[in-house]
Amino acid sequence: MVSGGVAGAIAQGLLYPLDTIRTRLAVSPPGTYAGILHAAYRIRRYEGVAAFYRGLTPSMIGILPFAGVDIALFEVFKDKLYERYDGRPPHMGIVVAGMLSSSIAQVVSYPLALVRTRLQAQAVHMHDVRGHGSGPGAAGQLKYRGMTDVFRKTLAHEGVRGLYKGLVPNLLKLAPAAGIGWYVFEETKLVLGVDPRS
Repeated sequence: MVSGGVAGAIAQGLLYPLDTIRTRLAVSPPGTYAGILHAAYRIRRYEGVAAFYRGLTPSMIGILPFAGVDIALFEVFKDKLYERYDGRPPHMGIVVAGMLSSSIAQVVSYPLALVRTRLQAQAVHMHDVRGHGSGPGAAGQLKYRGMTDVFRKTLAHEGVRGLYKGLVPNLLKLAPAAGIGWYVFEETKLVLGVDPRS
């Protein structure tokens, strides 16, 4: 669990600015950004480099239980499959094990993912569609002051259910992708001659 969490945290930290750009492109009004490079340029110019890492703390906290639970549960499920079939389990068994482990991990860590997304997306209103920005100094316009502020305001206005807003579509996207990812991982181990029980 610890090894999986650390691996996930390193990957998340290295790729985090791209995740911020993806979130901005997804939630911004049409015409705000012309593409990835334009979004990166405008975030850097109007909000500063720190804006690329807004929400990193809940993301790093969340990736530890997510990756840890996902990897640990998958290994448990896989061991059970090998015991049941006394050898190599069916392909769909591995896919389902990956889907289950990742779905449970997602439910455990989802509130932190929601907080991260809200922190990443909150500065969109700081400049209009024509590209006129109010500059990095416009931090006073931010809706949330940080991770704990997002938790506090979400619970106050939306209740506990608000921390899980969007969970179902997220699971519908994640579960198949995770199942396929785990299956490819296990098949690659076999091709490389690695013990599948390892």
